[in-house]
Amino acid sequence: MRNQYIAKVLVHNKVLSEEQVKAHWGKITDSMDIGQVLVKAGILKQSMYEKVLAFVQNLEAKNAKSSSASATPASSAAPAPVAKPAAPAASAPSAPAVKPSPVSATPAPQPDEEPAIQIEGNSSLYGESSSSSVVVEKVEGLEMTSLANVQVPIESEIATEESADEELPALFAVATGEGDAVEAPDVLHPITSLAKIIAYARKFNVTDIYLYADRQITMRQSGEMFAASEKRLEKTHLMDRLSEVAQGFSDGYKIVVGRNFSKTFALPGVGRARISVAWNDVIPSIAIRVIPMDSIPLENLYLPEFCNHFVELNSGLVLIAGPSSSGRSTTMTTFAETIAANRDVFIQTVEKPIERLLQNARGSIVQREVGLHVRSGVAGIELAIRTGADVILFDHLETMDELSLLMQASNAGALVFAVASGNNIHALLSRLLMSVSSKNRNAFACSLADQLKGVIVQHLIPVVQNQGLVLATESMKVTSAIAGMIRKGDVSQIVSAITGQKDQGVTLDESLQMCVDSGYIEGVEAWKRANDSRRFASYRKAK
Repeated sequence: MRNQYIAKVLVHNKVLSEEQVKAHWGKITDSMDIGQVLVKAGILKQSMYEKVLAFVQNLEAKNAKSSSASATPASSAAPAPVAKPAAPAASAPSAPAVKPSPVSATPAPQPDEEPAIQIEGNSSLYGESSSSSVVVEKVEGLEMTSLANVQVPIESEIATEESADEELPALFAVATGEGDAVEAPDVLHPITSLAKIIAYARKFNVTDIYLYADRQITMRQSGEMFAASEKRLEKTHLMDRLSEVAQGFSDGYKIVVGRNFSKTFALPGVGRARISVAWNDVIPSIAIRVIPMDSIPLENLYLPEFCNHFVELNSGLVLIAGPSSSGRSTTMTTFAETIAANRDVFIQTVEKPIERLLQNARGSIVQREVGLHVRSGVAGIELAIRTGADVILFDHLETMDELSLLMQASNAGALVFAVASGNNIHALLSRLLMSVSSKNRNAFACSLADQLKGVIVQHLIPVVQNQGLVLATESMKVTSAIAGMIRKGDVSQIVSAITGQKDQGVTLDESLQMCVDSGYIEGVEAWKRANDSRRFASYRKAK
């Protein structure tokens, strides 16, 4: 049975594939089990084999003890002594300088504790008991055991449980990340804690952090990527960083190997950030967006003057669009805080997920996260309408049902700001209109024309010599002429109409031209983004 147990542990913990095990099964001998065969073949590490063997031997010992106990008559069985619990192991240093000697292949039985297997990369390197918050997959076929401190649900089982239990999470608090400021290190290493990595990023105005296996710690500053460490990250370093992240989830979310996710977290002393994790088998790829800690005054957004008047509206719909990482959420939250500081209103947000925590000098602000406080974007909007929100912030639009409800809220008297995707106004409005069936398109176009008050499409462009980012926008106030074009479904002429509006609209090409003329950006950057690239063709770099 030992060979079968070893094979099951290796396959179901995704250390090796079933095909790899089958390919070497015929080489098993009386003196060499399947683990030793795989080590000799060079596809299994000796250290991992020792961990698996220790796990299996503990299992065999437990089974033998169970069989012996069942064979002894109850009347003649002597009471078993109570085993003293083992003292907890001291926490392992983050980067041991000397590799400890291999774990013994025959560890002493521990009757009061379940035998454990430490999966390399998901726990300590050398067999210590792990306190990791990252969950790995349960060993199928070995249900009589557990994996010690690393409790292991199967991803499919978790999905079934969640669908059966429709209750929302019990914890609704949103962590702020307040606390004594973490000092940023001068140099980053693969073992540097995540809190210090984020502190380093804030110190140098970094917007994004990328942690990938077999690559250096990489960051994005002023739109440009650079390597922030000399040494490369290993899988174990990534799992350690995920364990730190898990401590920053206010809703108790558990990270499961193989399950992609995107969530906001907060670590004391470094504030809030958003993490997105994608798995390649059991190896995570981690992207972290650093969320600004301070409010940005409206005038510091450098939007066209007419856009600042959107905060004075009592009702209507304002769309804020642009490519990813263009500051859309920042603009929306600045609008909300400006309104809250100057008017006594009730503001509700529906976010996917909550990023920055908003300040409310006069108004009342309630922030809700999809999946945490409400089950869906639609449910969040319905709740905002039922509770009488004066201002609704939605980040960001994904379905036409969400947009339809937001227009209903606007029609009922709420001021709505919504983040959407689109690189220019024509593309944005065309996509919205074409997303509706031809049967309902006219009615939708009329409703959109009535409720839409303004559109802002943002682009953040690197300043010359990597000195930061500057905002270029295509934006408009919806006048009666533009509303008529939307009502007719004729959005192809909107750019021309914006050009003629003077102080009530600006095209992207006009905004890019101003950035070039003022010396903020290189002409080639304008050429890359322009609606009419011929306008900036002279700046195009020769191949």
